[in-house]
Amino acid sequence: MSAENFTLSGTEALMKIFREYPEMGYRRPIVNAFRKAGLPVKKKMSESLPSNLSFLKRTMRIVTYKGKDPVVGVGVFGKGLTFKNSRGIAWNPWQLALWFNYGTLDWRAERFHQFKTPVRRKSKTNRMAGIRPGLFIEEGWDRSKIEAQKIFEKTVDDEVTKFLQKNAIN
Repeated sequence: MSAENFTLSGTEALMKIFREYPEMGYRRPIVNAFRKAGLPVKKKMSESLPSNLSFLKRTMRIVTYKGKDPVVGVGVFGKGLTFKNSRGIAWNPWQLALWFNYGTLDWRAERFHQFKTPVRRKSKTNRMAGIRPGLFIEEGWDRSKIEAQKIFEKTVDDEVTKFLQKNAIN
């Protein structure tokens, strides 16, 4: 049995990659890819809005949620914004989008959205069956999901490769 001496080169770069991997090599590239892939989704959702709801285009956003897992949302986010109706009542744009997308009362689109509370009998008798569901959010997603998937796959590959090249080659 003989003893051989050898030296590993590049171990410092490898240790740096392993140290920074959770944030820089995993979370950030995935979040960036999700945000880029969300652009066509946001565009198609805005295009599928009915003309009477065109004011909701201002509230369509791509939002990154804080936390351990990389989660990005695309849709109507009306933080800080309100819309007043003809009677002067202020409404959150998210609530309006929910009603017009999934419907209300008798017209609820139950198979697309799980409602927490059932329709109360009292409100059913005094209303004209409610708001019909437009399902414009689902339509926008259906029209853009293939394009978003392609963009995500390409972007996440580019981002991870860029991270590895930046840290592995000094």
